[in-house]
Amino acid sequence: MKEVRINASDCSYNELIRTAKKCGLVVKSGKKHYKVEDMNGQFVTTIPRHSRLKRELVKGIVEKFNQFGIRKVNIR
Repeated sequence: MKEVRINASDCSYNELIRTAKKCGLVVKSGKKHYKVEDMNGQFVTTIPRHSRLKRELVKGIVEKFNQFGIRKVNIR
């Protein structure tokens, strides 16, 4: 399978949502965050709605994608 790459130093919530969908995860909208679940409805993580996210936050979210996703997500 093809790997997905994310630039953690300059990442928005839109990029993480697209990546989650590419990994086969389900994204549900909330008021201040997006909730990410796997296909079985098991909770994976949340993504806050900010234009730019901190590098450490992106790393944590990507680690959760790798645990539950079908594809491997790498951080640049």
